[in-house]
Amino acid sequence: ELKVHLLAEYGSATLDIREQFALLPWDETQSIAAQLGIRHPFFPGTSTPTVLTTDLLLTLERPDGMELVAISAKLKKDLTSRNLEKLLLERLYWNRRGIRWILVTEDNIHAIRAGNLMFFETALNDERVTESGINPAEFSRRFEEHWAPSLSFNKIMSMTIDSMSVDVHTGHALLGTAVWSRDSKIDIDTKKLTHRDKVHLKA
Repeated sequence: ELKVHLLAEYGSATLDIREQFALLPWDETQSIAAQLGIRHPFFPGTSTPTVLTTDLLLTLERPDGMELVAISAKLKKDLTSRNLEKLLLERLYWNRRGIRWILVTEDNIHAIRAGNLMFFETALNDERVTESGINPAEFSRRFEEHWAPSLSFNKIMSMTIDSMSVDVHTGHALLGTAVWSRDSKIDIDTKKLTHRDKVHLKA
Protein backbone atom coordinates (compact mmCIF):
# COMPACT_ATOMS: atom_id res chain seq x y z
CA GLU A 1 0.00 0.00 0.00
CA LEU A 2 2.90 2.36 0.75
CA LYS A 3 4.38 1.74 -2.69
CA VAL A 4 1.05 2.43 -4.37
CA HIS A 5 0.72 5.64 -2.34
CA LEU A 6 4.22 6.78 -3.36
CA LEU A 7 3.52 6.11 -7.04
CA ALA A 8 0.24 8.01 -6.82
CA GLU A 9 1.92 10.92 -5.07
CA TYR A 10 4.59 11.06 -7.78
CA GLY A 11 2.02 10.94 -10.58
CA SER A 12 1.89 14.22 -12.49
CA ALA A 13 -1.93 14.04 -12.77
CA THR A 14 -2.55 13.49 -9.05
CA LEU A 15 -4.27 16.40 -7.33
CA ASP A 16 -5.37 14.74 -4.09
CA ILE A 17 -5.02 11.44 -2.23
CA ARG A 18 -7.47 10.29 0.44
CA GLU A 19 -6.48 7.22 2.43
CA GLN A 20 -8.80 4.60 3.94
CA PHE A 21 -11.83 6.28 2.42
CA ALA A 22 -14.99 5.19 4.26
CA LEU A 23 -17.73 3.65 2.11
CA LEU A 24 -20.75 5.53 3.41
CA PRO A 25 -23.66 5.55 3.96
CA TRP A 26 -23.10 2.71 6.36
CA ASP A 27 -26.07 0.64 5.25
CA GLU A 28 -25.28 0.70 1.51
CA THR A 29 -22.55 -1.94 1.55
CA GLN A 30 -24.76 -4.02 3.84
CA SER A 31 -27.54 -3.81 1.26
CA ILE A 32 -25.16 -4.82 -1.54
CA ALA A 33 -23.92 -7.75 0.54
CA ALA A 34 -27.50 -8.90 1.22
CA GLN A 35 -28.38 -8.72 -2.48
CA LEU A 36 -25.34 -10.85 -3.38
CA GLY A 37 -25.72 -13.27 -0.48
CA ILE A 38 -22.32 -12.24 0.90
CA ARG A 39 -21.71 -11.98 4.66
CA HIS A 40 -20.91 -8.36 5.46
CA PRO A 41 -17.88 -7.86 7.76
CA PHE A 42 -18.68 -7.39 11.45
CA PHE A 43 -16.62 -6.29 14.41
CA PRO A 44 -15.25 -9.52 15.94
CA GLY A 45 -17.55 -11.05 18.52
CA THR A 46 -20.39 -8.61 17.84
CA SER A 47 -23.36 -8.16 15.54
CA THR A 48 -22.20 -4.65 14.59
CA PRO A 49 -21.23 -4.26 10.92
CA THR A 50 -17.92 -2.56 10.18
CA VAL A 51 -17.59 0.41 7.87
CA LEU A 52 -15.77 -0.74 4.74
CA THR A 53 -12.95 1.42 3.41
CA THR A 54 -11.03 1.74 0.16
CA ASP A 55 -7.26 2.12 0.51
CA LEU A 56 -6.86 5.18 -1.72
CA LEU A 57 -9.23 7.56 -3.45
CA LEU A 58 -7.35 9.67 -5.99
CA THR A 59 -8.42 12.92 -7.61
CA LEU A 60 -6.73 13.07 -11.01
CA GLU A 61 -6.48 15.96 -13.43
CA ARG A 62 -7.63 15.06 -16.93
CA PRO A 63 -7.82 17.16 -20.13
CA ASP A 64 -11.60 17.27 -19.83
CA GLY A 65 -11.77 17.82 -16.06
CA MET A 66 -11.14 15.82 -12.89
CA GLU A 67 -11.53 12.07 -12.38
CA LEU A 68 -11.92 10.11 -9.17
CA VAL A 69 -10.21 6.71 -9.08
CA ALA A 70 -10.60 4.24 -6.19
CA ILE A 71 -7.69 1.88 -5.53
CA SER A 72 -7.48 -1.22 -3.37
CA ALA A 73 -3.92 -2.43 -2.78
CA LYS A 74 -3.49 -6.08 -1.85
CA LEU A 75 -0.76 -8.69 -1.89
CA LYS A 76 -1.62 -11.67 -4.09
CA LYS A 77 -1.27 -14.02 -1.14
CA ASP A 78 -4.05 -12.13 0.64
CA LEU A 79 -6.59 -12.59 -2.16
CA THR A 80 -8.50 -15.29 -0.34
CA SER A 81 -12.07 -16.12 -1.29
CA ARG A 82 -13.31 -14.12 1.70
CA ASN A 83 -11.21 -11.07 0.84
CA LEU A 84 -12.36 -11.29 -2.77
CA GLU A 85 -15.95 -11.11 -1.51
CA LYS A 86 -15.15 -7.90 0.39
CA LEU A 87 -13.39 -6.48 -2.66
CA LEU A 88 -16.50 -7.21 -4.71
CA LEU A 89 -18.52 -5.11 -2.28
CA GLU A 90 -16.05 -2.26 -2.79
CA ARG A 91 -16.15 -2.55 -6.56
CA LEU A 92 -19.94 -2.50 -6.72
CA TYR A 93 -20.09 0.46 -4.33
CA TRP A 94 -17.88 2.49 -6.68
CA ASN A 95 -19.58 1.18 -9.82
CA ARG A 96 -22.86 2.59 -8.54
CA ARG A 97 -21.20 6.02 -8.54
CA GLY A 98 -19.61 5.66 -11.96
CA ILE A 99 -16.15 5.78 -10.39
CA ARG A 100 -13.34 3.59 -11.71
CA TRP A 101 -12.11 1.04 -9.17
CA ILE A 102 -8.73 -0.67 -9.52
CA LEU A 103 -7.29 -3.66 -7.66
CA VAL A 104 -3.51 -3.33 -7.43
CA THR A 105 -1.15 -6.16 -6.49
CA GLU A 106 2.62 -6.50 -6.57
CA ASP A 107 2.27 -7.77 -10.14
CA ASN A 108 0.90 -4.55 -11.61
CA ILE A 109 2.86 -1.75 -9.98
CA HIS A 110 6.17 -0.21 -11.10
CA ALA A 111 8.19 -1.80 -8.32
CA ILE A 112 11.55 -0.26 -9.28
CA ARG A 113 10.13 3.26 -9.43
CA ALA A 114 8.29 2.73 -6.15
CA GLY A 115 11.45 1.50 -4.45
CA ASN A 116 13.46 4.46 -5.72
CA LEU A 117 10.82 6.93 -4.58
CA MET A 118 11.03 5.27 -1.17
CA PHE A 119 14.83 5.77 -1.31
CA PHE A 120 14.16 9.52 -1.42
CA GLU A 121 10.94 9.59 0.63
CA THR A 122 12.42 11.45 3.63
CA ALA A 123 13.29 14.39 1.36
CA LEU A 124 9.63 15.35 1.09
CA ASN A 125 9.46 17.00 4.51
CA ASP A 126 13.11 17.73 5.23
CA GLU A 127 13.57 21.28 6.51
CA ARG A 128 17.25 21.17 5.56
CA VAL A 129 16.25 21.73 1.94
CA THR A 130 14.85 25.17 2.72
CA GLU A 131 17.50 25.98 5.31
CA SER A 132 20.32 25.24 2.86
CA GLY A 133 19.28 28.04 0.52
CA ILE A 134 20.19 25.80 -2.41
CA ASN A 135 17.85 25.12 -5.32
CA PRO A 136 17.31 21.32 -5.46
CA ALA A 137 17.39 21.40 -9.28
CA GLU A 138 20.80 23.09 -9.14
CA PHE A 139 22.07 20.49 -6.67
CA SER A 140 20.91 17.72 -8.99
CA ARG A 141 22.61 19.43 -11.94
CA ARG A 142 25.89 19.49 -10.00
CA PHE A 143 25.38 15.82 -9.04
CA GLU A 144 24.97 15.03 -12.75
CA GLU A 145 28.12 16.98 -13.60
CA HIS A 146 30.11 14.76 -11.22
CA TRP A 147 28.47 11.61 -12.57
CA ALA A 148 30.54 8.96 -14.32
CA PRO A 149 29.39 5.45 -15.27
CA SER A 150 31.99 3.86 -13.00
CA LEU A 151 31.10 5.87 -9.86
CA SER A 152 28.79 4.81 -7.05
CA PHE A 153 25.96 6.93 -5.72
CA ASN A 154 27.96 7.60 -2.54
CA LYS A 155 31.04 8.73 -4.47
CA ILE A 156 29.07 11.14 -6.66
CA MET A 157 27.22 12.45 -3.62
CA SER A 158 30.50 12.96 -1.75
CA MET A 159 31.95 14.96 -4.62
CA THR A 160 28.78 17.03 -4.95
CA ILE A 161 28.38 17.95 -1.29
CA ASP A 162 32.09 18.86 -1.08
CA SER A 163 31.70 21.21 -4.04
CA MET A 164 28.62 22.85 -2.49
CA SER A 165 29.73 22.84 1.16
CA VAL A 166 26.76 20.92 2.62
CA ASP A 167 26.54 17.79 4.73
CA VAL A 168 25.47 14.44 3.30
CA HIS A 169 22.00 14.50 4.85
CA THR A 170 21.24 17.88 3.32
CA GLY A 171 22.64 16.67 0.01
CA HIS A 172 20.43 13.60 0.02
CA ALA A 173 17.40 15.74 0.85
CA LEU A 174 18.19 18.22 -1.94
CA LEU A 175 18.68 15.47 -4.49
CA GLY A 176 15.54 13.66 -3.38
CA THR A 177 13.51 16.84 -3.66
CA ALA A 178 14.76 17.31 -7.22
CA VAL A 179 13.81 13.73 -8.07
CA TRP A 180 10.31 14.12 -6.61
CA SER A 181 9.92 17.43 -8.46
CA ARG A 182 11.04 15.84 -11.75
CA ASP A 183 13.98 18.23 -11.84
CA SER A 184 16.62 15.50 -11.93
CA LYS A 185 18.01 13.28 -14.67
CA ILE A 186 18.45 10.35 -12.30
CA ASP A 187 16.74 7.32 -13.82
CA ILE A 188 14.36 5.92 -11.20
CA ASP A 189 12.68 3.43 -13.55
CA THR A 190 15.46 1.13 -14.77
CA LYS A 191 17.50 0.05 -11.77
CA LYS A 192 17.09 0.05 -8.00
CA LEU A 193 19.13 2.81 -6.39
CA THR A 194 21.47 1.99 -3.52
CA HIS A 195 24.20 4.01 -1.86
CA ARG A 196 26.95 1.71 -3.10
CA ASP A 197 25.86 0.96 -6.65
CA LYS A 198 26.27 2.92 -9.87
CA VAL A 199 23.68 5.46 -10.97
CA HIS A 200 21.85 5.61 -14.29
CA LEU A 201 20.93 8.97 -15.80
CA LYS A 202 18.16 9.59 -18.31
CA ALA A 203 19.26 10.73 -21.74
